[in-house]
Amino acid sequence: MKRHIKNKLLVALSACILLPFSNPGLSDEAVDPPDKTKWVCKLCAISNGWFGDWELGLIYVNDPTPKFADYRGLDDDGFYLKADGYSRYLNAQGYYFDFYGHNLGLDSRRLDMRGGKQGRYELRAGYNEIPRYLGNGTVTPYLGVGTDTLALPGNWNLSDGNSFMNPTSLESKRKTLDAGATIKLGHSWKILANYERQKKDGTYTFGGGVLPFNGVMLPAPLDYTTNLFDVGLEYAGNRGQARLEFSGSDFNNGYNSVTWDSPFAVGFGDEVSRSALAPDNKYSQLSLAGAFRISSRFRVSGKAYLGKAKQNVAFLPYSINPKFSDLELPRYSLDGKLETSMYNLSGRMYLRLTDDLDLTAQYKKDERDNKTPIDSYTPVLEEVVETGPFSNRPYSYDRQQGWAELRFRPVHNVRINAGLKRATLQRTYQAVEENTEDSYWGEFQMIPLALLDVRIKYENLSRDSKAYIPQGNYGRDEHPLMRKFNMADRDREVITFQMDLSPIDRLGINLSYYNTDDDYKNSVVGLTQGKESNASLDLNYAFSKSATVYAFVSKDRIKSQIAGSPNVSTGVWKAFTDDEILTWGLGISGRINDKTSYGLDYVYSDADGNIRTETAADEPPFPVLKSKLRNLRVYVNHKINDRWGLGLNAFQEKYDSADWYVDGFGPLDVNGLLTLGQVSPNYDTWVLSMFATLNF
Repeated sequence: MKRHIKNKLLVALSACILLPFSNPGLSDEAVDPPDKTKWVCKLCAISNGWFGDWELGLIYVNDPTPKFADYRGLDDDGFYLKADGYSRYLNAQGYYFDFYGHNLGLDSRRLDMRGGKQGRYELRAGYNEIPRYLGNGTVTPYLGVGTDTLALPGNWNLSDGNSFMNPTSLESKRKTLDAGATIKLGHSWKILANYERQKKDGTYTFGGGVLPFNGVMLPAPLDYTTNLFDVGLEYAGNRGQARLEFSGSDFNNGYNSVTWDSPFAVGFGDEVSRSALAPDNKYSQLSLAGAFRISSRFRVSGKAYLGKAKQNVAFLPYSINPKFSDLELPRYSLDGKLETSMYNLSGRMYLRLTDDLDLTAQYKKDERDNKTPIDSYTPVLEEVVETGPFSNRPYSYDRQQGWAELRFRPVHNVRINAGLKRATLQRTYQAVEENTEDSYWGEFQMIPLALLDVRIKYENLSRDSKAYIPQGNYGRDEHPLMRKFNMADRDREVITFQMDLSPIDRLGINLSYYNTDDDYKNSVVGLTQGKESNASLDLNYAFSKSATVYAFVSKDRIKSQIAGSPNVSTGVWKAFTDDEILTWGLGISGRINDKTSYGLDYVYSDADGNIRTETAADEPPFPVLKSKLRNLRVYVNHKINDRWGLGLNAFQEKYDSADWYVDGFGPLDVNGLLTLGQVSPNYDTWVLSMFATLNF
């Protein structure tokens, strides 16, 4: 076949060469132009008209739970509509339309559309829903769930409180509608605009009151609306690109507070409590990003933005208790103002030390200036005790970092990288005003053969802080030797290893290892040590063109050591945490014949969390935290003809867990605290989907 095509090309080329030397008299004759209307490009892969691929059928779910349904939307026994796929239209003039749908019959549906003319403009629209199911065995005595006023039954009796409990679900759904457009202005310029509206409704866990007096966990209402937009102007030329963009967000909460009856009221004005919820706020930002290639050896890129956030919702009174109605606030609202700015500059150049050496350097500055006014406040504790005065602390920071990396390739199959980095962080109203972290790293990569690729990297980081000065804890004691882990001095070592091996064409092997070791060298109270590691192995083998198997195993381990002390006059106790996560899986996929394909996947994950303490009382370790997941999936697809097919997909998921923090405790088993009675989730659910496939 290739020889015939080659011969035809030679004949055509010869004709083109000899044509000018043919009989000149032919040029004087009137020759009709060829009819091109029936010419067909047999090598072009461009399709016109409609085409797509869809799966349409039914899904059956057996015995789902909130944990299983979370994000999936399969929350009830029974049948659901299965509708997934895409459609596309394209014509010879360059007009197109794309339609994509996923889980259209479920509460986790997603829909995307875009269309326009290639090289000229594009219009976009989309819609998606994300369901959350967070309650597992949750109960509450409150009436009015889903509103901002939660009341106890009129005959509420604490001594018999469990008899008033009713099941309550903690469910929410986020619905997002978006639209956008892109218009090209000539060869190098284009305008972009996008709009997104998010609506989130439902209930979530909210904590109020003060433990151990009148603490409560209750189902608070959700009614969030967020509007996001951005407009931009973009340039893309042969030597550079730039983008100027303005973006903004507007958050609105349909509920500004939640009010509830206290289950532990003693009759001093503490019968009803109220708490503010997330306040309305706005944010806007102007940004400029660009890159320019000065020469083939030097490229510069950068980004800068300026932003402003505002929050000016009216304060609630200090207390709902009429006794404090004359206690004046220092101002009507927070009048919160936050200004942000960031810019980074990165350059890439190749130094002619050798033909194989290049340097990458970058600098970045990120600043947040909190201009919220400072005032003195006198909160009312438990609706009955006036405290304070306390002042708010408008936190600001200035973060800067710069790094440089050398990349050297001494021979074609060896690469050596080395780099340095310094990061500084300056804060206000925090225990540490400034942290400086210096780090260096080295990486070695070798590809001795086409079938082997080995990478090893070592990184060392050292963070030092200025004097640790406690800022006070609003009337609560803070140990003078305690160091917050994100501000404390720390030495960290990181080792990474990765190997890709293909000893034969059919077999692929990937081995990786990661380990990080943290030492909080000057922390007496707080987090003192931390260690995290991961080792994984992936295998992939193709028996033939019609069958492939894979297997993987991964083990994660996270360890930490914590020191604590209630005050300076007592000794230090220690706590040790040790979490292990083992995950493995295997599968096979292939074809029985040209029309039938199949697959099987199995995934197993087992996690244990151990907590041990060392104190003078010599307490035993806490019960082990456990979670185990097993997922088995089998699928078969059969092609009836070029357009239609059938599919069968079945999977079983089993989940077991144990959490001593919630298991075995009823909603009123802890003195002075009303909980939602949540228990560790356990389920064994299977799902079967039967569908037809349509390809056009």
